[in-house]
Amino acid sequence: MRYYQCDKYPIEFVLSENIDKHFGSHNHVGHYVISVVMQGTVAVCLENREVVCHRGDVFIIPPYAMHSVCQGRDAHLLSMCIGTAFIKETDMETAGGIVQGLLRDAAAQDIFGRGQREKLLTSVRTVYGLQDNGQKEMDAGIKILANKITSHPEQELSVETLAADIFVSKYYLIRKFKNSVGMTSHQFCIQNRIRKSQGLLDEEKTISRIAAEMGFYDQSHFDKAFQKIVGISPSEYIHSKKQIVKST
Repeated sequence: MRYYQCDKYPIEFVLSENIDKHFGSHNHVGHYVISVVMQGTVAVCLENREVVCHRGDVFIIPPYAMHSVCQGRDAHLLSMCIGTAFIKETDMETAGGIVQGLLRDAAAQDIFGRGQREKLLTSVRTVYGLQDNGQKEMDAGIKILANKITSHPEQELSVETLAADIFVSKYYLIRKFKNSVGMTSHQFCIQNRIRKSQGLLDEEKTISRIAAEMGFYDQSHFDKAFQKIVGISPSEYIHSKKQIVKST
C-alpha cells in the first residue's frame, strides 16, 4: 500500500495493490472516500448491501457509513480521501479546481493514469450531492459522544461515563450506540485511536511512545490493532507515505 498526501489540503490518495486483504466492517468519520478499481475485482459491502466492483468501477463511502472491503492479490484499488471539513468549507467550483490540480500533479508522478483522474474528478461532484442527501442520520446524544471520542480517542471513557454524559442507562447506550454508529463505543474508540496515530506517525516520535500516548497497553497491542485497521504495520505505514509533488 502506498499513501500520497497533500501538505496544503486534507486530501490523500491511497494505492492498494498486491495485497490479499479483507478489511472488516468499519467506517470513516472525518472524510469521504472515492475508490476506483484499476485492475481485478473488489468486493464491497456498504451498509449491508454487497456488490462486486470490476475494473473501471467507482464506489463512494460517505462519513460514518459502515462498510467492508475484500481485495484479492490481483486487484489494484485507487482511493481518494477528502476531509469532510474541506467539503463543508469549500464550494464545489473551488474544490473542483483544487482537486483537478492535485490529480494532475499525482498523474505526473505516475500514481495513476488519465482514466482514473477523470473518474475521480467526476465523483467529487457526486460527493457534494451526498453532503445534503447521503449523510447518515444519527441520534443527537450519540452524535455528541461520537464527536467526543473522535476528538480525544486516547482518553479512557467507560460505558458508564458515556451514558452519564447524555443521561441514559448504560444498557440503552450500548444498544443505541451500536445501532447508530455501527459498532460498539470501544470498537469506535480503538478505530479512532488508530486514525489519530496515523497523523502522529508523521512526527519524530518512536512507535512505542505513540502507542502509549494513544492509550494502548504496549506496542504489540498497538501494532496488532494498526495492522487490522490500516492493513499494514506502523513501520510499513511510515515508509509507504509520500508527498504529492506540486508542479510549477
